[in-house]
Amino acid sequence: MVSQELREYIASLIPVGYPDGRALVAEGRELAKEIPWNRSRFLQETGHESHLAYRQANLANGKQTYQLLIGLSTLEEMLDAIRQVGEFADRTGFEVRSVQSIPSQLVGLEREYWEEAPKGTSYLFADEADWLAHTEAGPVDVCWQDWHLASPNNLTTTAYALKAGTSRLGCFSTFIWEYPGFHDDRQRFSDMCRSMGILAAKRDEGMDCITYPEDGLPGFFLDVVSYVGYEMIEHYIIEDLCGARMALSYGGLLSEILPRMSFALAMEKLFGTEDHPFTTYYNGSTNEQWDHDIEANYGLAASEMLIQSVINLKYQLPTIINPVSITEAQRVPTLDELFNIVKCGVGAERKAKEWLEFIDFSKFEQMRDLLIAEGTKFHENVMAAFTEAGVDTCDPLQMIMLLRRFDPVRFEHAFHPTTWAGEQFEPIVPTVMGRETMQARQRVIDGLTEQGYGSALKGKRVVCASADVHSYGLLLIDQVWSALDAEVVNCGTNMEPAFVLDVADEEGADIVCVSVHNGQSLGYARQLAASAEQRGKTYRICMGGMLNSLVPGHTEPVEVDDLIKELGICASNDFAEQITFMCAV
Repeated sequence: MVSQELREYIASLIPVGYPDGRALVAEGRELAKEIPWNRSRFLQETGHESHLAYRQANLANGKQTYQLLIGLSTLEEMLDAIRQVGEFADRTGFEVRSVQSIPSQLVGLEREYWEEAPKGTSYLFADEADWLAHTEAGPVDVCWQDWHLASPNNLTTTAYALKAGTSRLGCFSTFIWEYPGFHDDRQRFSDMCRSMGILAAKRDEGMDCITYPEDGLPGFFLDVVSYVGYEMIEHYIIEDLCGARMALSYGGLLSEILPRMSFALAMEKLFGTEDHPFTTYYNGSTNEQWDHDIEANYGLAASEMLIQSVINLKYQLPTIINPVSITEAQRVPTLDELFNIVKCGVGAERKAKEWLEFIDFSKFEQMRDLLIAEGTKFHENVMAAFTEAGVDTCDPLQMIMLLRRFDPVRFEHAFHPTTWAGEQFEPIVPTVMGRETMQARQRVIDGLTEQGYGSALKGKRVVCASADVHSYGLLLIDQVWSALDAEVVNCGTNMEPAFVLDVADEEGADIVCVSVHNGQSLGYARQLAASAEQRGKTYRICMGGMLNSLVPGHTEPVEVDDLIKELGICASNDFAEQITFMCAV
């Protein structure tokens, strides 16, 4: 039953004055006629018809396929890294001939917006020749997901990536991401529908439209069931409404082995075929990595890569293993650190066949079937509510905008099988990050209470925000400050510095807390300080999370908390230090 409140909320999200998404997809199909999808150097030199054919050949030969996520500080360094990956593969015989480029967020913006946007830690490129240089650097497959398909600059990046011969393009789920300084959603997502039409036109040639749930709405979810139900919605938009061919990669936040691998099996049972397996790669998880004695993280990575190899062999899945360095949770890894984690994976892979006869796969299959059954309910609940609220569920642009505008936490709670049945929200297959965030919340609150901070923020209004798409740090500070009796105003994720201070002004608050993640901390802090100075106001600003950035003289991100503190901002992950700063007279 759809409540009147939910019906009205959904109706309020329907975009007004937007073009018909079906017509935009058709426009994209026409545009595709002028955009060649060229064969990359990788395909030419290896002789494979496609990257999927390469992965399938590896599996047939009893070998796993590996991929590296790389984003260095300059284009020249990146091209050299691709060359070195090819040389490493030649020297070792390891099947690691795939690289996913992780460029600067600015790649997703036209140049006119670069000056005002915070600078990230990764490299910039802008011209067609730059995309081509990636795939010409070595006999290595290069794909793009971050800052491409769902970016404001998506028509350009889609065309250039295809001309460069990318095997896959994404990332569909990142339509929720914000781009500082760019606010024309009508143009951005109209172009995204055109780009989807371009990919649809290349479907029969083998082009995949990639999504990554943790970078979209599911990154906020507390239940893996919700992941499955949500991916059924994306599949409907990508395949049924746009006509493109969908594939999925995942894994950064799903670190527990049983739900992690059962999710892949659920996706394959729902959407995979013999000709087109659905899951492209398993991303290594980082949420359980240690920040001390970091060599122990090899053990975590090895256990993940072993079960991934075993599942691939058992179910004949050519899914790529995308390991993360043992330093991933702390900083951008070096190339040697990435090569070392591949070596670890190959070592684990050598024992995979021996484990096949010892593992009870029925547990994975039972959870797979549970995820499908409950996820189907989630999907049906969404579609029923959208239809009842007057959404044109056959219009891809309208569907994308509804998902973009829907509050992520409310989305999961509104359509979850437990709440839809009139019960209290209760995760059926809890996500690790959701549970760990709640556990961390309690540990922090207990520690602060023991130190005498139990009601330290009573009567204080605190504006909280996340500087990028990551939500768990924001959830943590919201919960902690609320427990200490603060009046918390949660701005949400992907918030621009000026907007955060706008909210503080509107709410009559002078305390601001920002969670940062991806190396943007120093640039973000400078913009906060500049915006505060322009307003002629004093704010007590705290920043926590990944307090590193790329600074002159360094090719890798370094800790910048001291530089941020010079701006008058408290840069610390110590909650007690932040409280002292907030309460200073």
